[in-house]
Amino acid sequence: MLSTAKMSTKGQIVIPKPLREELGLKPGDPLAVGVDGDRLILRKITLADLREESKRNYKTGNTLSHEETFADLT
Repeated sequence: MLSTAKMSTKGQIVIPKPLREELGLKPGDPLAVGVDGDRLILRKITLADLREESKRNYKTGNTLSHEETFADLT
């Protein structure tokens, strides 16, 4: 499905309702945002994504303390 949207002066975009419903997106869902050439990519972050990121960080020694991990949640 392809839809159109306009960006506000604050850089905000509303994801059309049919697309939100198709992907099961709800308010507050985390999204990964990236660029591929001239394309903007939005992807819902899943538990599997978080596990993979955690594995990559552990393997590279790029880990956070308990306080750093939960700092943004308070």
